[in-house]
Amino acid sequence: MDENDLRALVAAAHRARRPRRVTTDPGRRPKPVPTISICIPTYNRSSMLAELLDSIIAQALEDAIEVVVSDDASPDNTVAVAEGYKGRIKHYTLLSQPKNLGVDGNFLAVVEAAKGDYIWLMGDDDHLEPGGLARVLEAIRRWPGVTGLTLGVIDYDVTMTRRTGIRRIPPTQLIADAGTLFATMGDLLGFMSALVIDRAKWNEIASEPNVSEFKNYYVQVYIIGRVVERFGKWGVVQEPCVGYRSGNDQFNIKFGWLDRLKIDVAAYDQIAFALFADTPAVCEAFRRRIFDTHVMARLNNAKTAAGRTIAVSAAIRYLYGRYHGMPHYWTRAVPTLLAPQWILRNARSAYKRLSPNSGAFRAREMSN
Repeated sequence: MDENDLRALVAAAHRARRPRRVTTDPGRRPKPVPTISICIPTYNRSSMLAELLDSIIAQALEDAIEVVVSDDASPDNTVAVAEGYKGRIKHYTLLSQPKNLGVDGNFLAVVEAAKGDYIWLMGDDDHLEPGGLARVLEAIRRWPGVTGLTLGVIDYDVTMTRRTGIRRIPPTQLIADAGTLFATMGDLLGFMSALVIDRAKWNEIASEPNVSEFKNYYVQVYIIGRVVERFGKWGVVQEPCVGYRSGNDQFNIKFGWLDRLKIDVAAYDQIAFALFADTPAVCEAFRRRIFDTHVMARLNNAKTAAGRTIAVSAAIRYLYGRYHGMPHYWTRAVPTLLAPQWILRNARSAYKRLSPNSGAFRAREMSN
C-alpha cells in the first residue's frame, strides 16, 4: 500500500465516522483507521518546536491525527509560537502549564490530554521523516490490536540538515512478550520520539499509584514494560519514521556528562529490577544492553569531545559499583576511560568511515 492509498483509506474512514443512515450490512462499512495523538511535551525550544510541527503538517494526513502540545512554563516565546499553529493543524490542543512540572510531569500531562486511539510520544526538537506517519498507520493496520511500536530513526546534526547516522534496529516484526522485548531491544525504549503506544492501555498502567516512583526521566520505559507484560504484542517498524537532532541534549548541558551518565544508569537499573525481579536472566540481559549502548555511548562521546577533560577515576568507581560483575565493564568501559583521547578519536573516525556496522556508514549509503 502506498501513501495515496492510505490517504484514501483515512478519508473513507473519516467519512464513515459521520452520522449516516443505518445499513443492514454493517460488515460492508470501511474499517476505521485508528487515530494517533502526537504528544509533544516542550520547554524553551520555540524554533525547534516549529520545525517539528511543520514536519507533521507535511505528512498530509490530518484526519488521522491530533497534535497535543504541553508547554512546561517556558520563559521564551514557545507559547506564542505554538499558538500560531492553531489554525494550521486541524485537530490541535495547546496546554500552557502555569508552573514547571518537570520532565516526567509534563510528559504525563500531555498524554493525559490526548484523545486518539494511539499516542506518539515526540521530542520537541525532533521531526517526522517524510512518509513516517503513513508507515505508522500501516503498521497499526497490519497488526490489529498491537500494544505499541518502536520506530526507525535517522540521526541528524544539530541543524537537522545533515544525516549523521541510521539507528540500528531489528527488522520489522511483532514481539510477543515483555521479556523478549527488553532482552533484545530494551535500550531502544528510552527514545520517546520513536514510540507509539495504545492510549487506553497506557492510561490503565499510568493510573497505578506506583508509577510515581519512576519519575526518573524514563517513566515511559517503565510504563511500556508493564503494558507489554499485561497485553503483549509490541511491533517494530524498521523503516525510518523519525529524525533525531544530535548534539542537543539538555540534560547533558544542565548536569554535565558524569551526572547525565548516572541518571541513565540509576533509572534503567530501577526499571530493570522492578519489571524483572522474578526473571533474573531477562533483568541481566536488559542491563547488559543498557551498558553496551547507553553507557558506552556516554563514555565514547565524553572521551572524544573536543576540549573536554573528564573525571575518569570518578566514572570508573561509579560504574564499578553497578557493573563490576559484567565482563564488558573490564574489557570495554575501563579501557575506554583510560585510553588517550587522540587514540579514541582516530579509532572512532575510522570506524565511522569504514565500517558497514556504523550508523554513519549506513547514512552515507542511504544518501547515495
